[in-house]
Amino acid sequence: MGSIQILSEQMANRIAAGEVVERPASVVKELVENSLDAGASRVEVTLEAGGRRLIRVVDDGCGMDAEDAALSVQRFATSKIAHPDDLARIETMGFRGEALPSIASVSQMRITTRPHDAVEGTMLTIEGGEITEARTTGCPPGTTIEVANLFFNTPARRKFLRTTATERGHCTDWIGWLALARPDVAMKVAHDGTVLLACPGRGDLRNTVAEIYGSNVARQMLPVEMDTGAVRITGLVSRPELTRSSRKHQVFIVNGRYVRSMALGHALAEAYGILLPSGKHPLCVLHVEAPPELVDPNVHPTKIEVRFSNQAEMHNLTQQAVEEALERAGIRPQRPTRPKMAPDAAGRWEGPDAATQMRARRLRVNPFADAVDDRDVGVEVHGEEPVVDAVFRDAGSRAEGLEFVTEDRLEALGQLAATYIVCRAGEDLLVVDQHRAAERVIADRLAGQRGQVRRQMLVLPITLELTDAERAVVEQYREQLDQLGFQIEPFGGADFIVRSVPASLTGGAVEDALRAIVEDLAESGTSEGPEASEKLLATVACHAAIKAGQALTDREVHELIEALNASPTPAVCPHGDPIIVTIPRGDLDRKFRR
Repeated sequence: MGSIQILSEQMANRIAAGEVVERPASVVKELVENSLDAGASRVEVTLEAGGRRLIRVVDDGCGMDAEDAALSVQRFATSKIAHPDDLARIETMGFRGEALPSIASVSQMRITTRPHDAVEGTMLTIEGGEITEARTTGCPPGTTIEVANLFFNTPARRKFLRTTATERGHCTDWIGWLALARPDVAMKVAHDGTVLLACPGRGDLRNTVAEIYGSNVARQMLPVEMDTGAVRITGLVSRPELTRSSRKHQVFIVNGRYVRSMALGHALAEAYGILLPSGKHPLCVLHVEAPPELVDPNVHPTKIEVRFSNQAEMHNLTQQAVEEALERAGIRPQRPTRPKMAPDAAGRWEGPDAATQMRARRLRVNPFADAVDDRDVGVEVHGEEPVVDAVFRDAGSRAEGLEFVTEDRLEALGQLAATYIVCRAGEDLLVVDQHRAAERVIADRLAGQRGQVRRQMLVLPITLELTDAERAVVEQYREQLDQLGFQIEPFGGADFIVRSVPASLTGGAVEDALRAIVEDLAESGTSEGPEASEKLLATVACHAAIKAGQALTDREVHELIEALNASPTPAVCPHGDPIIVTIPRGDLDRKFRR
């Protein structure tokens, strides 16, 4: 018997499920997108155990008759494309036939559906991809899909799911993005009986932002409006003082589809320029409407990324739209009116001297832009790296990944580039990363004081408006946060009130640091047990530590090195990154040819 064999259809379906179903949020995304494509004006999502136990999506869309319902769970069955040419003009949220059958292959699914003009509906029961029951039933118009016990027949995949809080957060993130894409559709989300999100669907984007991110965020958003005839860019961007430490809250909607786009993200950052503090990112919800033939949604298997037929010009147009929004608000000085470039009906980009404009813009961003293809716009391209001293480069490359070992104490010699501290130990030269060294010192201190950390009570408590994913993180880590000095209490709805913080945080921007801690935990996913405590400890230490680029006095330099000398693990920071690069005396002698 040969080694190669044809998989059964059931096994092939389970493998295909991996293309679409990575976690409960993948199911939520696909089902809600199908509801939107069905013309729903109301979508209700119910989750249990973060979506592991149950995902129920109810809509009032067009519904399906018995024949269409049966076809919908067959592979490669779709109502959205019929001819090869349709692939070049995708105008729906999804079009691939694998979504429902792939989900059904790894769950216990029930579909109840009825067209608006029918007197009775259809109910299908599918288990592991096999239809076990099909019958008529009474039900309201629209479609209800229940996905129970996700990955019940693929335990290896189920094992890799994260905590309930993490999976719930990913689900609500996706529903929030889809609500921002369609503010005209009412969306409601409940988890284990608690309503987490309720968007009224009145078509007001600012109200939807307020529901998802909080009223304080919504008040600080500025309107964006640009219409060239062929391309329309609308939405909201934040004032420069409203920022986050990650780009997660930058929402780009292209032709009604939530996408991630490096080109659009780079254009947003360029529009703000020096208005943003280092390491901070603006919030936005930008809707881009362009002819479908200029947008390719098939770059990524889940259609999360798109490619424009001319990345550079779309980048320029988005940057211009945001700049004008900031100018109208009086935040940045107005420039002379700039001609807008836009594609004509054939997809060609026109405008007064368009090529010259784009070349000039690229040269301002990067003087080496003439050597860069237009497709690279959207990636931060830097010029040649400055020449690094060969001693440091060679020693660093050899030291990377090696454990720092010395019997001598570090003796600080001074600060370098406001980022490193140059030391000596015996006859060796050492370079210490000041941020990572401070992380290690703070983490050791907090670990030693766990439960008895010095805390600073706030005269004016801080109120935090959080997304559901962030609320889930705070709820899960609340006890550990309290042990580290954060007294955080629910304050109704999406709000939490902070009454105390660790004393080590009081010297800086406390609210920004706390938000960054919560965002980091929400982004990386929560965990349980000792791993959760260590992750939280490392995150708090990171945001309490001095930063790269921060000038230190001689006294601060020496105090930091003395504290590092006292650490039981001075070689690595709490995240596992190296703190010290060693240049042995022998290497120096060889470099100087002694």
